[in-house]
Amino acid sequence: MKLKITAILLLIFVSHKSFGQASDEQYRNIVYDIKGDLNKDGLADKVVVRENAEDSKHPYLLEIFFKNVDGSYKKVLRSTKAVTPKFPAGGEISDVNLENLEIKNGLLIFTNQLIRGNYVHKFRFQNGNFELIGFTENNASAGYIEYVDYNLSTGVKINKHIDYQTDKVLMYKKSIDKMKSLPKLQDFEALEYVY
Repeated sequence: MKLKITAILLLIFVSHKSFGQASDEQYRNIVYDIKGDLNKDGLADKVVVRENAEDSKHPYLLEIFFKNVDGSYKKVLRSTKAVTPKFPAGGEISDVNLENLEIKNGLLIFTNQLIRGNYVHKFRFQNGNFELIGFTENNASAGYIEYVDYNLSTGVKINKHIDYQTDKVLMYKKSIDKMKSLPKLQDFEALEYVY
């Protein structure tokens, strides 16, 4: 009896372990493989985004590796939520696509293309996490371009509308909207952090 239970538990463990490995292996297409210093140690860290083209939504896997002094890398973040899938509803049409990913001045910057604009999320490694410190959106509306620039670190948020034809500022509003805690990349879903 004990042998049967042990065999069943072993089979469940092996099946579960194999299933978990197979799912990561489905993220085969490398979309981004960029390097830059993210933790201010002078070493070129690495960010990799891979796509699962076998899934109808084409989800992405984001991995961040800090470089060690000996040249090896340590994985510090893994997320399948941080980058919006290529086709969130399945099919072949998407309202949002990852247009660019870059490391600039220690920031990890995601630029997402919209049908009529784009938005940018900026993360900085601080307090032991990658925290969202900046958000920018440009969006074409009826008769004007809508612009939002939100510095989450300071809480300063600027909203303005600019006329297409004249470049005249139709609306300008500056406010302070300080968050108690900044969103963290490991919990981040791009479509949920639009301001």
